[in-house]
Amino acid sequence: MKKIVTILFTSLFFMSTAFAGGMIGVKLGAGTLDGERTVDPSHGTTNGASGSVDSEYAAIFGEISGEKFAVGLELVPLEGKIDTKATTTTDSTVTISNLATVYALVPFGSSPIYGKLGYSRAELSVKANYTTVTVGAHSDNLEGPMIALGAQFDSPIPFLDVIRVEATHHMFDEVSITTTNTNGTADTHTKKGEADLTTISLSLAKSF
Repeated sequence: MKKIVTILFTSLFFMSTAFAGGMIGVKLGAGTLDGERTVDPSHGTTNGASGSVDSEYAAIFGEISGEKFAVGLELVPLEGKIDTKATTTTDSTVTISNLATVYALVPFGSSPIYGKLGYSRAELSVKANYTTVTVGAHSDNLEGPMIALGAQFDSPIPFLDVIRVEATHHMFDEVSITTTNTNGTADTHTKKGEADLTTISLSLAKSF
């Protein structure tokens, strides 16, 4: 799926030279991040424990339009923090920042409905919550494909042109973290997991 990024950026370059239409806008919404533990040595080779986090978010985006589709870039400038349970041996806080998505948007004929396909990438940083836990190697990025379905309407607001309602689903690749519990046995474990992000949003945009 990483080839999508190259294809979309190439399309963006050629479309920007051939057609100057597009839009810039803001997006407000709420999302649920569902995570599942895929590898946990302390509970056997695999362990299907899961959890979820709900949060509001905001994003900015820009698009360049062609005759049949548009190519865009969306950026979430906010940080999100996820704490593990205090009872786990890997008690730590993960910070997710700079979530960026490059995408292609395709209208469904003359209807207001459209579909989107893209690829997302965010930066990860990990910090132990206690001095008895040391964080070793960990994944630096969270990335994976994105699909979305939405509807676009003319805006009744005078200085804006477009309103969108959209449902989006991100499917992130597996990430890992290695931690050492220095309280007593100094056990070192590498745990892995993967996550999906589902969002519902409202977008307001200005054409240019």
